[in-house]
Amino acid sequence: MSSRGGTEAFVSLWSSIVLLLLCVGGTVIMRKFQSSVAVGFFMGSVVAASQMFLLIFLILFGYIEDRLENDLSVDGERLNGFVCLVQAILLGSFAAILAAHRSEILDQKISVEDGDDVAYEAPKRTTVV
Repeated sequence: MSSRGGTEAFVSLWSSIVLLLLCVGGTVIMRKFQSSVAVGFFMGSVVAASQMFLLIFLILFGYIEDRLENDLSVDGERLNGFVCLVQAILLGSFAAILAAHRSEILDQKISVEDGDDVAYEAPKRTTVV
């Protein structure tokens, strides 16, 4: 048996809750509250989540030695560590893209107020013949 107890379960649950809050909060900020402070807060949250997943990746790969000494399987740690590494890279890439294009995002506010009569119109595709 591992010496971690419920710690690993708590970390898994907490990281899932952070991702869920990041998705909901990002949607609300990008749709309704497009101020520079809100976008900056969202960008900082994405960077913090990326660093959290990178640390989880490092911790999980540190557990592999502990499990090998106890003659336990390490496949779960390897899979979870790889998923955390991919998540950290994806979140970091999204934060970099968001930082590079934040001025464009702030210039193109999308209004979703109830009194708006203007409907969103997708950009027209130009066809070259």
